Amino acid sequence: MTTVIKTSQILVHTPLQATFDYVSDLSRHPEWNEGLKIEAVTPGPIAVGKEYVSRGEVAVQKDRPNTVKVTQYDPAHKFGFVANDPDFGDVSHEFIFSAQNGDVLIVRMMTVTLNPIMAFLFRLFIYPLIGRPSMNKSLAALKMKLEEKVASSSR
Repeated sequence: MTTVIKTSQILVHTPLQATFDYVSDLSRHPEWNEGLKIEAVTPGPIAVGKEYVSRGEVAVQKDRPNTVKVTQYDPAHKFGFVANDPDFGDVSHEFIFSAQNGDVLIVRMMTVTLNPIMAFLFRLFIYPLIGRPSMNKSLAALKMKLEEKVASSSR
């Protein structure tokens, strides 16, 4: 098996804690991921082990189901979850937040383990044609939502 790690990042002009709080709330991910629906399966606040069910779009597939489980929760610094995808298995998502001269740098890492042929296809076709554009679009939408939220709260 081959582990593939893809990293994206974006700089947002928002407070660190507010940025972390927004991104770590999986129920808000549909606000910046078009076509995504997510709901908590386990009650209570966000914490390691909390589970969700999501449905989203991948390429031409609509309403694709995933089970999601929070794996990291270190307020203001790190948030992670694993989505169990029907085709790719466990796909890990980790967000790292760091203050950068009054802004916040969000680094998002996606990790998936695939058989060597799928890993080759993922690196050559799937990620460049589907994954990267989707990741860039969602991070741009995240930036817009975060900065819009901060602007409206300071009025």
